[in-house]
Amino acid sequence: MKHLDEYSTITTVIEKLIEHENETIAIYENILRETGESVISPLLHRLIEEKKDHRASLEHELEDLNDHFELDEAIV
Repeated sequence: MKHLDEYSTITTVIEKLIEHENETIAIYENILRETGESVISPLLHRLIEEKKDHRASLEHELEDLNDHFELDEAIV
């Protein structure tokens, strides 16, 4: 069973990673807006989608962790 300290640390790290993905997405989207449709547009679109996929994976992990922790707490 995970302890509260371990749970808090893990969730904090995942939340920071999600925040980082959001910041990176915003940077790529700003560059895309500034450059318009250009030679690098396909690369930027691909990078944005990859970051969104990473964010979705992290959000899923956080949700699973929360569900598991709530179950552990209910059992105690």
